[in-house]
Amino acid sequence: MKRTKFNGILASVITASMILAGCNATSTPEIGSGGATETQATDEATATESANEETSAVETEKAEETSSAETEESGDSKEADSKESNKSDSDSKNAENDNKDTAGLSEADSEQLNEWLESELTRLREGGPLQKAFEAGDLKTKEVPIYFNSAESKEKITLAFFDPDESVPYISLEDVPMVLENAYLIQAKDKDYKLKLTSDGRTATLTRESGTWMKLDFDENTITFLDHDDFLKASNMDSLMDVVSERALASESSRDLFEHTGDSYERYGDVLILNLDDYGIDLIRDKDKYYMPLAIINDFILTRFYIPLVYNGKSVILFTYGGLQNKILFTNGGSQNEDGSLTDIGELYYAGDTGEISPSMAVFNYNELCMMLDYNYGLKETHGISSFDRMFLQTGTKYSLLSTDPKVSDSALAEFINKNLDDGHSGFILPSYESGVDAEIENSYGSSIAIMIDEVKRFGLARAEAYPDGCPGYEEVGNTAYITFDGFKPIPEDADYYKNPPKEADPDDTVGLMLYSYAQITRDGSPIENVVLDLSNNGGGDSNAASFVLGTFLGTGMYSIHNTMTGAMMTDYVHVDLNLDHKFDEKDSLQGYKLYCLESFNSFSCGNLVPSVFKNSHKVTLLGQTSGGGSCMVLPCMSATGTVFQVSGPLRMAFTKNGSFYDIDQGAEPDFYIDDEKNFYDRKALTKYINGLF
Repeated sequence: MKRTKFNGILASVITASMILAGCNATSTPEIGSGGATETQATDEATATESANEETSAVETEKAEETSSAETEESGDSKEADSKESNKSDSDSKNAENDNKDTAGLSEADSEQLNEWLESELTRLREGGPLQKAFEAGDLKTKEVPIYFNSAESKEKITLAFFDPDESVPYISLEDVPMVLENAYLIQAKDKDYKLKLTSDGRTATLTRESGTWMKLDFDENTITFLDHDDFLKASNMDSLMDVVSERALASESSRDLFEHTGDSYERYGDVLILNLDDYGIDLIRDKDKYYMPLAIINDFILTRFYIPLVYNGKSVILFTYGGLQNKILFTNGGSQNEDGSLTDIGELYYAGDTGEISPSMAVFNYNELCMMLDYNYGLKETHGISSFDRMFLQTGTKYSLLSTDPKVSDSALAEFINKNLDDGHSGFILPSYESGVDAEIENSYGSSIAIMIDEVKRFGLARAEAYPDGCPGYEEVGNTAYITFDGFKPIPEDADYYKNPPKEADPDDTVGLMLYSYAQITRDGSPIENVVLDLSNNGGGDSNAASFVLGTFLGTGMYSIHNTMTGAMMTDYVHVDLNLDHKFDEKDSLQGYKLYCLESFNSFSCGNLVPSVFKNSHKVTLLGQTSGGGSCMVLPCMSATGTVFQVSGPLRMAFTKNGSFYDIDQGAEPDFYIDDEKNFYDRKALTKYINGLF
């Protein structure tokens, strides 16, 4: 594709950022030396205005190009320039070409851009904070409806605004208990959740019914959680980071299928302090009232419970994750379901006015995004990320993320998540309400996801060749039972297995499939001696379902969690009622049979957790190829401007051995390797092979 002048600006960002990264081969002089020190640093609001001016210049010159096409060209240009800049003998030439690309800009615009780049690189090198989005002005308020996962609202909330554009919403701490108590009731069925506000002038404290608290210091501009995990824990949860939250299941009969053993190991995390000065964000006290940005409530409390919150200019909306569309947005870690029609709450969300982002919100949105990802992204160390502000600059993304054009900002975020994070769990879901639901945002894949998709297709074709009419969820071949499903699905809300035990093997009902398979395997006269769990095309899914599968095979479902944000660790143990007799005993497992698990690179997330736990248990033999990893649990995210996406969150799945926690991101190696994917599904031959192993 052809390069635009705006592409050249982004290429300059990448080239300049190499200085920060220590690439000494470039001929560009060190930022901050010589004449650069005489230039006064410009703030990010100025950079935002400059970004929009340059975007407008390009659009005027190429009016026939759409904003999505410009973004696509920008992505291609950045990728090409990054490859070139890695060659030490051509760094100088690249810098010269970048200057030529920006030569068509006005001298004032070019100078302003260069000043911004220099100031940003110098700030990062010296460890300076992000520039403030705005200086707080006089308090202005707006009363709006608040919707709790329903398009019917009976409550109002008063938002506060201190920015000149009246676009960055703040919430009074007096209203936080009402918001969180409703959210916990909806998502965790927690009727006992209570939050009390106290203050002493300088600080304000929100204290849970359990005694744990979050304290906001309005002089130091910090938020401190005594124990972040304990503060987030629903009062009806059995353990510190209870991901098997059966008490939140829709029906009592479904909850009765699980029993926590009471033997969980818990290691509490460190005190968590959010230093808002580092991110140019203010807590604001106005007389005897205390205010915090609404986005912080979302980013550090609600997203962990999968009930994000957003303000769309007209209303405050809380919704269960995935609840904006009638169809599931993601299947086994896949991409957005573009055919999904909007739910009532989705229609309400996209009723917000489309148009430009205000300058104040553009910078606040960027700063909040950096803070949210710095604390919440679970793979920072693995990806070598010291800060997301630094990475956004190094990847040429920051300039576009600061744009007041929501389509430019959304496109930049989508490209960054898909191509730079590219971890299998992170993904762009829906554009912001300001872009509009029909906005064309390129949502391509990075190299890792592309490989995974190719592998899924390869194994899918091999299975389709062996099973042209579809692979059954349960199958018996001689003395061997095969249980197959491609995703851990949540228990259906209307399911009552005690009254209506499963009559068929439904791969889309994981717990029902386990119950049906157990009944078939243990029936009178059953020939079954071996049981094979086929996870060769399983991309993960629901943690409750994964725990039930672990309990089915091991007797006790064990899982471990490490919180990368707080350092907390936990191992929990769960029993399942597999024979539906309302008892939890030794009969509720497949122990006593020879147990196997078929895994491949496609076994991801929970599809990787299960074989990893099997491997450590020494009770299940692994067959196939090393599983695909994916240790972090998905964290749903909403930007301050309302863009919907998800990332690998701070809760990392692990297994415990000799008291130590071991990450499972590298996958579980098989005990017996199967090279050809066709051999995974030739079950007559596989059964013969299994019977010859021992």
